[in-house]
Amino acid sequence: MEAAIGKIEAENTANYSSKVSTFLNEIIESAINGWTQYKILPSLTAAQAILESGWGTSTLASEYHNLFGIKGSYNGQTVDMPTEEYYSGAYHEIDDYFRVYASDSESITDYEELLSENSRYSNLIGETDAATAAEEIYEDGYATDPDYTEELEEIINEYNLTAWDSLAFEYSGTVVTTTGSTSTSSTSSSSTSSSSKSYTVASGDTLTSIAKAYGTTVSAIATANNISNPDYIYVGEVLTIGSSTSTSTSTSSTSSSST
Repeated sequence: MEAAIGKIEAENTANYSSKVSTFLNEIIESAINGWTQYKILPSLTAAQAILESGWGTSTLASEYHNLFGIKGSYNGQTVDMPTEEYYSGAYHEIDDYFRVYASDSESITDYEELLSENSRYSNLIGETDAATAAEEIYEDGYATDPDYTEELEEIINEYNLTAWDSLAFEYSGTVVTTTGSTSTSSTSSSSTSSSSKSYTVASGDTLTSIAKAYGTTVSAIATANNISNPDYIYVGEVLTIGSSTSTSTSTSSTSSSST
């Protein structure tokens, strides 16, 4: 994967200004790792970092390494700064406390952990479609700007950030299937016989409810999909249901969608 990332970095350097290419090349590896560890789409991570930090040039980003405008404190570190919020049909300037990080990579990791651990953002875990993710992050309440989704989509398209998604999918073994306008993902290392079925996990599902619906057992589903902890499955995960002569390996969810 290092060589593939290097190729994208070289393209960034050739195609964009020094400010743009430097920032993109700084965050690409952490953004792609976010898919492997947390199932957060790299294009979303990158687009939000760009939009929230002004390419890393905002005071919050340049002095405190907070690339995503995340409020609160981090390891006891916080800073009080002015910010704009949109409500009652207009923008208003307020003061608020924001997290302070030791590095940009620490900021990206904290952002990915926030999305994966907060139930508000559970619909983003495993989402493979960039446009859908850009819409959902706004609907989930991450930002108040009514143009937030459109601005994210423009960034993703202009800087070809879906190429980062494709790279993450390829090297994590993620198989992306599209049904209508909805994309889902799973990781698969072998094929199954025709007697098996697939099921895409929806919000509110548990292995118990899925097993009951298909007349099988939690143990059978967990074994067929290499799920080490039956209490952790994520929305969008594609499960193999039923008997087969070989094993289909799905991504076991290491990210809880509960708070």
